[in-house]
Amino acid sequence: MSSAAVQPPPPVPTPPPSAAPSAGKGIHSKLYNGMIGAADKFVPAKLRPLWMHPAGPKTIFFWAPVFKWGLVAAGLSDLARPADTISVSGCAALAATGIIWSRYSLVIIPKNYSLFAVNLFVGITQVVQLARAYHYHQSQEKLKQEQPVAQN
Repeated sequence: MSSAAVQPPPPVPTPPPSAAPSAGKGIHSKLYNGMIGAADKFVPAKLRPLWMHPAGPKTIFFWAPVFKWGLVAAGLSDLARPADTISVSGCAALAATGIIWSRYSLVIIPKNYSLFAVNLFVGITQVVQLARAYHYHQSQEKLKQEQPVAQN
């Protein structure tokens, strides 16, 4: 007989926490939970980990960044606007918000990479807008300095 003891099977790892349904009691929460429950049946097995992720489509942590991409689209469409119509204070506020929330989205639990991406792009588009405004104001200052010389 062998003196080696029989090893028990390794413990089964606990699954990651699943996305909980909305805990609200209002009509909107009930409607949302009903839609998610109906869609739950049609999610393929390969997409289940994303679907059940704590920052997945069952949570606000997914949908808020999705809708925030509208700010990126607006910032990109503003690139076609004349530089003299750029609101420096508005762009500065959005750029600061994008940069701050980019950092925050990597510190929170669960890490929300979609929130990071959208905030990074919000910050970048607004920094580009600020650069356009700065360049415009510099060119206007240069024209003002050259104007008296041209009149003499």
